[in-house]
Amino acid sequence: MKDSSSNIKLLMVGIGGYGNRYLQSISEQSEGTLTAIVDPMPEKAPLGPELMAQGMPIFPSIQDFLASGIEVDLAIVSSPISFHAEQSCALMKAGIDVLCEKPIAATVEDAEQMRQTRDETGRLLEIGYQWCFSEAIQDLKKDIIDGVFGAAKTLMTRVEWSRNSAYYSRNNWAGCILNKQGQTVNDSPVGNATAHYLNNMLYILGEEMNQSTRPKSVSAECYRANPIENYDTACCRIKTAAAADILFYTTHAVPKDDGPVFKYIFEHAEIDYSNLGDIIATFADGRTKNYGNPDANRMRKLAFCIRQCRAKSSRESICSVESATALTLCVEALQKVKVTNFDDADIVKQELEDDQSLLYVPSLPEAIHKSFEQQKLFSELGELSWARTSSTVTIP
Repeated sequence: MKDSSSNIKLLMVGIGGYGNRYLQSISEQSEGTLTAIVDPMPEKAPLGPELMAQGMPIFPSIQDFLASGIEVDLAIVSSPISFHAEQSCALMKAGIDVLCEKPIAATVEDAEQMRQTRDETGRLLEIGYQWCFSEAIQDLKKDIIDGVFGAAKTLMTRVEWSRNSAYYSRNNWAGCILNKQGQTVNDSPVGNATAHYLNNMLYILGEEMNQSTRPKSVSAECYRANPIENYDTACCRIKTAAAADILFYTTHAVPKDDGPVFKYIFEHAEIDYSNLGDIIATFADGRTKNYGNPDANRMRKLAFCIRQCRAKSSRESICSVESATALTLCVEALQKVKVTNFDDADIVKQELEDDQSLLYVPSLPEAIHKSFEQQKLFSELGELSWARTSSTVTIP
């Protein structure tokens, strides 16, 4: 563990789950020093017992940490979604900069509260959609803004990430609309696990480098194979202020992972990406441009925020509150769409080790691939017995 007064002092809020990745990244870099932790159950985190044995100051709540008088420069909020707004606002009011993990919050109302607190306190507040911070996406977005590809026409992404019963039983809010305390979480593949890839389409269409385009309406179909409150499968067509359509296909009810895969169609070029490879733009005249792998440095977001803490003034923003709220607008719109249960006859149950199981729909991978290729929603294919006509929600 580093101990340098010249380093940015870091607070970790939540060290289980994705918070563990932050801990690993902090230990590998030299610009920030882990100074304290907030986590009500640190002993259950992978590195929790080790940090406790080292004497790391660990507090059960933000209030307990603030009462301790320990000073930090940057807080990394990697707690459950329902706590993002409350904890980020409390930290900013205490004069601490914040890197809040995605999604920004469960509701647009919470996101607006975070924006207001940021503006009132003048603190840094960045949202951890790591693709936004990658060199590949930054270079691509700059070319889009500069008109290199012409006008955007249609952007499409598909993500099939298999999730078994262990995923849905790992906490008290996975797959839920409300957690056990009655707080809104709206957990779904769109709002959580694969949110990065819908967010990226909104982000790169933003007119400024730290902005996303605003969604205007969402036409969507939501389905459920698992015994959860929310949906585990969705396809949607989003109309945007950028005058380009966004198509997004995502599911957890498949036997194996595939994706993310995207195709962005512009007036003079098509931009493709597949399964952790490079982003390649192919122009109408046959020329290509390689932007590299957007997953090359997933913790570039942390390094960026540490640099902004050092800057103190003339700070930059990459993934702002305003930018990240575009995704939350889409999530709230999808929550207004009726969820259709897959019929039992359409679902296969695969028994796994440790009394776990996987529920999947064998016809889903082909349906997603065909819909993606034809730029259609599931029901528009006209051949899927389980598909139901989409619902359209206008975003004010």
